[in-house]
Amino acid sequence: MTLDYIKNPFDHAAKLRLTCVMLFSMAIAGGLLTRAGYLQLFSNPRLESMARKQFQSRALIRPRRGAILDRHGEPLAVNVETNSLAANPGKIRNKRVIARLLAKSTHLPYAKLLHRLGEKKEFVWIKRHLSEAELRGFKKWRVVDSDGDFVDGLWLVKESERVYPHGRLASHILGDVNVDSEGLEGIELYKNDQLRGRVASVTAIKDAYGRPTFIDADAVQNVHDGEPVTLTLDASLQFEVEQELENAIRRTGARAGTVIVMDAARGEILAMANEPSFNPNTKGIDPENRRNRAVTDGYEPGSTLKAVLAAAVLGHGGKLTDQVWGERGSFLVQGHRISEAEAKEKFEWVSLKKMIQVSSNVAAAKFAMRLGSDSYLNVIHSFGFGEKTGVNFPGEIAGKIPPRTEWSPLALANIGFGQGILVTPIQMTRSYAAVLNGGWLVHPTLIKEADPQPHLEKPVRIFSQRVSNGVLEALETVTQEGGTGLKAALPGYRVAGKTGTAQMVDPSTRKYSKDKYVASFIGFPLGVDSKIVIFTSLAEPRGAYYAAETAAPFFKEVLNSVVHRCGLPIRPSPIKILADQVERDRVRLSQASAVMASDVKLKKPEATLGQRQDGWIMPSLKGFAPREVFQILQGYPFQLEMVGSGVVSSQVPEEGKVVAEGSTIKLTLVDP
Repeated sequence: MTLDYIKNPFDHAAKLRLTCVMLFSMAIAGGLLTRAGYLQLFSNPRLESMARKQFQSRALIRPRRGAILDRHGEPLAVNVETNSLAANPGKIRNKRVIARLLAKSTHLPYAKLLHRLGEKKEFVWIKRHLSEAELRGFKKWRVVDSDGDFVDGLWLVKESERVYPHGRLASHILGDVNVDSEGLEGIELYKNDQLRGRVASVTAIKDAYGRPTFIDADAVQNVHDGEPVTLTLDASLQFEVEQELENAIRRTGARAGTVIVMDAARGEILAMANEPSFNPNTKGIDPENRRNRAVTDGYEPGSTLKAVLAAAVLGHGGKLTDQVWGERGSFLVQGHRISEAEAKEKFEWVSLKKMIQVSSNVAAAKFAMRLGSDSYLNVIHSFGFGEKTGVNFPGEIAGKIPPRTEWSPLALANIGFGQGILVTPIQMTRSYAAVLNGGWLVHPTLIKEADPQPHLEKPVRIFSQRVSNGVLEALETVTQEGGTGLKAALPGYRVAGKTGTAQMVDPSTRKYSKDKYVASFIGFPLGVDSKIVIFTSLAEPRGAYYAAETAAPFFKEVLNSVVHRCGLPIRPSPIKILADQVERDRVRLSQASAVMASDVKLKKPEATLGQRQDGWIMPSLKGFAPREVFQILQGYPFQLEMVGSGVVSSQVPEEGKVVAEGSTIKLTLVDP
């Protein structure tokens, strides 16, 4: 037997095993191919959902927020493009190292960053709205490489950031937004729906790191940018007013202050400023600095409320010449003593007009008591006190008027001179606007409407033109010799207004403080085309606290800014003449000119006024015609009142008397 015929007993078994392995592998491959073909050719909801979760997401596309503009189109709030840092925690290796580097770059706490990088999410914000310094820090600390690429799992997202190009300017009115550009305060909150536009949720395709790459272009068309909002503010005037407020705070040492400049006819607010202030570009500001005190804070108005009392008395048939006994400085009501602001003020008979001029508390209390609680309360409510003005500013308060059941004789007397009620600066501004515009209670507004809106409430007339004229006549004496607001007068303009010095309530004792006051002056220029009312107040001035020494000169500086910015021309003459009297005199003089030329030898306007330190020496005006009187007195700071027609027959003051600035010269005319 040879070896060629000897067979290995293991060959058959090896071939069998190999055949089985081949058949098994072919079966697996066939199964995989079949499964793959099935997956490719037939849908599977579960797998489709898994794929969508891995590669697709929903993204919110935020529109560009609308700009806020002043009345002339000056941007006060705009948007800029900025970068924010996002992460996919699941794609980041060595989270502790990355968190430490990010902490050094962004100055965020390490523990906070490590927590974010440990979240079981595919998207987290690391920091929104990065600064240039932070972007440079990423390179410094090797969070990005030399090509500018971030480590795996981190990327930049382009966003829109709200900025305020003028910093502090009008900050209390504008308010600000959060990191998602949603309004938090001020106009940003009040007009948030209009400013923010419409957000769209769209489908986005993510890359391997979870970053959105491709976005549904059709869905993006549903995004609508926000609409702009135009304010009634004048940015240039606002700037000047804020400067004057800062100067007044610095000069008087006051804790806070407020200014409002408003169109008395339309209710449009041209400027509104508060101190303390803030820069809305800076986050984390003390809430004390963010309050718009003009609408959110209440105070006792003090003597500025006496203008409302005067309107009430005149509206109930009273006259400026009506008098009350001044008690030589003080009197008792229900066992409590009501006194003048200063002990030296020992007034006897005080008219309604003088009550305004010298700001007599005793006279105000007596006029209020003569008027009665029911009548005075109705007038106060008609002025809108105790309710919101309709300015629709977030946080506006209504103030507080005591209910009728609490109007005891003492309460009535106190309210007569402005204590015992709570009002806001915007309410007081509106009340003086009604005095200036002929009795119409307007609705203050900060929004400049392109077209009048039919849903807006229209002004309501609360008293007559006669009442308005009477109150204006009284208020004008405040800035003239003998008035409490002499330092509010602006040379070349007729100025009317009222001082107010009100004690503040000490929150710890709930009694009137002996050393904390609110000094205010509210007024306006007269004899100009634009009807503009100005409110000024200073809280807790140090040293001299009376409004005559603090708020009045402050008002004068604001008025000076207003007349220059608004182009209010200086009056050609300081002489006050009734228009109908002038026209009547002109007609009658022209008719009598021939007679006067032949029968009367008129004096030539040669009379002059000698000047002294305390005023001017009055010349004789007897025999002069009105036009010649105008020539003589042209440019002098006097008020002129004429009665009758023809030529001057008598005058007050008489020839040789000293006439002080702001005095009234009264002339009686007769036909020649």
